[in-house]
Amino acid sequence: MTGQHLRSGRVMRGLVALAAGLACITLMAPVATASPLGEADDAITAAWKEAGGDTSDLGPKQGETYVAGGGFAHDFVHGKMFFTPATGPRSMMGAILDKYESLGGPAASDLGFPTMNEARGLAGPDSRVSTFSASDKPLIYWTADHGAFVVRGAINAAWDKLGSSGGALGVPIGDETYDGQLATQAFSAGKISWNRLTKAFTTVPPNLAGQLTGLQVPVDPTAEINMAWRAAGGAAGPLGAKQGDQSPVGTGGLAQNFNGGKVFFSPATGANAVETDILTKYEAAGGPAGNLGFPIANEADGGLKPSSRVSEFSANDKPVIFWTPEHGAFVVRGAINAAWDKLLGASGKLGAPIGDQSVDKDDITQRFTGGQITWNSKTNTFTTQPANLASALSGLQIPGQKTAAGPASKGGVHASAWHWWWLLAGIAALLLIALVVPSARSWRRRRAAKRVGKRGGADSRDEPATESVAQWSPEADRDLATSSLNDDHRPPRPRTVRLPSQPVSAWMPPDRTDLIDEPPDEEVESPEEFSDFAEVDEDVDDHFDESFDEDPDDVDTDPTGFPAQSEVRGGRHAASDGSDDDSAVTTAVPTARIPTGQLAIHLPMDDPYQVPEGYPVKANASSGLYYMPDSVLYEETMAEIWFASEDIAQANGFHKAG
Repeated sequence: MTGQHLRSGRVMRGLVALAAGLACITLMAPVATASPLGEADDAITAAWKEAGGDTSDLGPKQGETYVAGGGFAHDFVHGKMFFTPATGPRSMMGAILDKYESLGGPAASDLGFPTMNEARGLAGPDSRVSTFSASDKPLIYWTADHGAFVVRGAINAAWDKLGSSGGALGVPIGDETYDGQLATQAFSAGKISWNRLTKAFTTVPPNLAGQLTGLQVPVDPTAEINMAWRAAGGAAGPLGAKQGDQSPVGTGGLAQNFNGGKVFFSPATGANAVETDILTKYEAAGGPAGNLGFPIANEADGGLKPSSRVSEFSANDKPVIFWTPEHGAFVVRGAINAAWDKLLGASGKLGAPIGDQSVDKDDITQRFTGGQITWNSKTNTFTTQPANLASALSGLQIPGQKTAAGPASKGGVHASAWHWWWLLAGIAALLLIALVVPSARSWRRRRAAKRVGKRGGADSRDEPATESVAQWSPEADRDLATSSLNDDHRPPRPRTVRLPSQPVSAWMPPDRTDLIDEPPDEEVESPEEFSDFAEVDEDVDDHFDESFDEDPDDVDTDPTGFPAQSEVRGGRHAASDGSDDDSAVTTAVPTARIPTGQLAIHLPMDDPYQVPEGYPVKANASSGLYYMPDSVLYEETMAEIWFASEDIAQANGFHKAG
């Protein structure tokens, strides 16, 4: 009995061990067969064998099955086979495979995985087609005549409605192109365009569009985000590769990150891209949750060279963010944006914004590279710098305003500035008169003297008597037109020029200072009068010739000479040095000259930052300062008056800016 029990125990233990082994085998077997890579390899191998194995269109296998994006792939001599559990094993080869992989393939493109084996198209034996798994149902269509192109989304739906490659439009001859909200694709017999905001189709020929009325295109956030990314250049564009998954933003919106920016989506605005610097400004202002709203178009070229960018947003006052490398990114919105746009925006006279808007009670102001715009919200009127731009803004419709803008205020920032400009012009005119009239008097005297010298010979060059003679007194000679001697017989009178560094006594020899008889102040000429008006415009000269009844043949156009210290006679009654040679009387003193015919000052141009030719010195009457071209503040300062030289600016009471 004992032996039987022992044998029975051994048998039982053997049976238990066998059962345990079978159980382990049973548990391990599903793990091996459930491997995603193994499942993919099995499915691909089975499909390949079914197609003919080595003799199939794909040819023999190359290598092993590998991971590709969210699925798997296997290489063959003549093509590839791709696999996901959702799409199964699908083959692709030749030009369609090349197109697919050029767009990023399963890993980097937005096409997804193929959903069918590549097959012959409806256009005949020289056409091929392959469809893909992305939500907008893309396909790649190839013909021997035109090549391989992607057709997808709304345009694919419309093309399919019109008969696809066997219909009126024929086969695709290019990829989809983008122009703002409009997507367009060319076919061998026409075109299809789709506006993604209005959802409307247009066609070439136009009569085909009627067949597309009522065609519904589903709103798919992912498809629209991908479309915005493609419109911005795809992986090769400024956005670059995708980063992570979509995330919720704002009210009912989504955002997708890329290396170089973001694409924002909302049902009302669709999907639009914002890049780098403008994105930074946008998100600093609150992004989609702020008061700008969602972007309504992809960021675009701002139209200024060498570089500028602009993005538009959905808020009611139609804001934009405009960026330039020199000044950065700024928001332009509301009435200011409407006025700026009316004045041709950044490509107009005002140029790009250089700051955000500022508010002072009822006035909203924004500065641009070429001036500024101010809008008064109470009166609904504009003022501008330059002032002449404001007239174009009368009647402008302002976002949020029931009535159009009223007549523009004349002038700059405020209406009072108009009076200021006229006052400045008046001051400039008075300065010119004050400088020109005394010089005209001196010109006439020099001409009279020269005429007598030419007509009277050597005797006419004799010096006048040094003692006081009533005939030569200041009173008698104050009005030359009524002098007792006419122009033909009046002897020349020596000119008195007072040099700032020389007292009058220094002009006379030490032993003759007792003969000094100073002329009245109004008859003493200052050196500035000679230097500023040494040369005059021919028109001005003619004017004074007529006023003083001068003979044009005797006009003296020689530069006025400054007496040298050793040669100057001490006043109108100084003793003669006995020389009859006029050349010894004066010596020319070098002075800065203004070109012939040029006035000393110039009022601002329409653009107050534009430098008038020949007037490089910029001055600001409000501060009393002037700016030279090498000043660091020169470019940023708005000119109220321009001078031909630094000396003239100083002579008019301006001081050099630090």
